[in-house]
Amino acid sequence: MPAADSTWPATVGVIGAGAMGGAFAAGIARAATPPRILVADAVDEVAAHGAAGCGGDVADVAQAAACDVVVLAVKPKDVPEALEAVRARHGDPPVLVSVAAGWDLARLRREIPTGGIVRTMPNLAVRHGAGLVALATADLPRDRHAAVLRLLAPLGEVVEVDESLFPAATALAGSGPGLVALMAEGLEEGGVRAGLSRAQARAMGRAVLEGVAALLADGQDPAALRQRVSSPAGTTVEGIAVLERGAVRAHIADAVVAAAEKSKAM
Repeated sequence: MPAADSTWPATVGVIGAGAMGGAFAAGIARAATPPRILVADAVDEVAAHGAAGCGGDVADVAQAAACDVVVLAVKPKDVPEALEAVRARHGDPPVLVSVAAGWDLARLRREIPTGGIVRTMPNLAVRHGAGLVALATADLPRDRHAAVLRLLAPLGEVVEVDESLFPAATALAGSGPGLVALMAEGLEEGGVRAGLSRAQARAMGRAVLEGVAALLADGQDPAALRQRVSSPAGTTVEGIAVLERGAVRAHIADAVVAAAEKSKAM
């Protein structure tokens, strides 16, 4: 294993430049001094679009697989072919960062016998540096572990979890944005029903969600925030009473559990 080097990784190869691969590459490129990013995809136009989105270079799979870090962002059925290119590379093995669904650390280890492996569950907001990345690792030396965390930091919140908790992490990181988007739809629809224009309701709903995220950024208990904005006999209390009668909070929690159970079954 090479000595610790603060400039590592110098290169990152992204294999698969679809929605998630492209977002992942763009997030990495947000660093003050990003590594060189090589983007490969079976579709030339997709590779070009992904490279343009991160300021990287279009490459073939073999070139991407030769990088210090290899991000595997292909569909699950295409993982074996991509890993073939990683096995065929010369020199020290890369650190493999997998975004591929359904491929756990043990399965990846069987295909790639040596080198550090990082399994991740990101969401699309990583493109904007506001995402969530859950990760679990295998055989990652301490210096490489720290370097990988630095590499991923520009993507947003990075949370390490035991791999056994990946279904729950998938439910929150992967499915959570869909659940919150549904809430955003409800806020917008309510604003329109109350008299706002569609554009006004959308802008205000978006601002509300952004503001709540900022207020919770310090780790505050969401219940404490709810109580702070709930004046006795006020408008917020009135609205929350409607939600509680419909058990909305319990339904949201049940939705996360259902998404986690689905993840286990995949």
